Amino acid sequence: MTDASGSGLPPTDVAAGTPSGGASRLILTIATKIPVTLSIVALLLIVGVASAGLWSPFELSSAWDVFAYGLPAFEAGRWWTPVTGTFFVNQPWVYALTITSFWGLAYLEYRRGSRVALAYFTIGQLFSVLATAVILWVFALTPWPWAQLQSQMLDVGPSGGAFAGIAAAVGLFVAPWRVRGWAVLLSFLFVALVFWGNIADLSHVLAVVLVLAVDRTLRVRRTTMREQRLIAYLALLVLGAIEILALLLPTNGPFGSSASGSGSIWDVALDVVVIVLVANGLRHGRRWAWVVSVILAIVNLLTGALILLVVALAGWDETRTGLDGDPTVSLASSATWLLMFAYLIWVRGAFRPRRKASVGTKPGPTVDEVKNEL
Repeated sequence: MTDASGSGLPPTDVAAGTPSGGASRLILTIATKIPVTLSIVALLLIVGVASAGLWSPFELSSAWDVFAYGLPAFEAGRWWTPVTGTFFVNQPWVYALTITSFWGLAYLEYRRGSRVALAYFTIGQLFSVLATAVILWVFALTPWPWAQLQSQMLDVGPSGGAFAGIAAAVGLFVAPWRVRGWAVLLSFLFVALVFWGNIADLSHVLAVVLVLAVDRTLRVRRTTMREQRLIAYLALLVLGAIEILALLLPTNGPFGSSASGSGSIWDVALDVVVIVLVANGLRHGRRWAWVVSVILAIVNLLTGALILLVVALAGWDETRTGLDGDPTVSLASSATWLLMFAYLIWVRGAFRPRRKASVGTKPGPTVDEVKNEL
């Protein structure tokens, strides 16, 4: 018997044998494993169409005060807003960033199942919204201008739950990418909060810190010495880049606002020069590079402490006038150096002095040294 084409061959599924057919099956297989992630994204888009938020700013809508969450909403008795506000987005262009941020939740759901992913998203989202409101309520009682301003803000979006998913996904990475992923994620969130912080940045940090505290997957000391040195090397370079960006770009974080170019160019130049000189030494585990880096961190911390003391005694405006550069940038930089200082102390064992050899001999590595270098 011949088929309709007269070839005499049995009928085949042509589409399934093509690359596009295989790709379609792969996409379908993946989609069936991440129904929670896809459902949340679909719900975001449906609400975006229903509210016209996909093409017009929802924050300008009359429904903003009804559905957005934040401390003012809780004080007004709108306790439903942590749920309703999750599925709105404030600006149309933010949809692209929001949907992209769900890669972590998708990976988590693919690896650990839908129940786990839904739990991380729900708890992370609710915790970030509620904890942010509580923290701003407490600090708004102080004269802190940033806290007083942010305590009056409303926000929408599922970013707290999305970042909780990213943090949980990073915890599933294999070594050494797990520690590297945590380092990148925490650095990004902390820098965003310190230099350009708003209510959303604070909620992102809280969501990730919650996952970090629960999962306990960040174990820097269990990594090899080579990995600890590499992270110190990269972190120092990133600090230098951040200081340059903060000098060139305007900032608006917890330490205040600053215009572009208002920081102290001499402070930044000194830090960058020292970083260039010692960074490679950190990568190779040189003790002198670690000592210089610690001293540089201490100098930056003392600078920040001195500025805070002057502000307390003389006032902010007088301090801004008397210093070479905006104290806002210096204080924010000091906060980032606090993390660097803590990390350097934490991994100080990776920069131990090397054993001295007798004359004419070279000491062989110990078993522990070989294991740590692998």
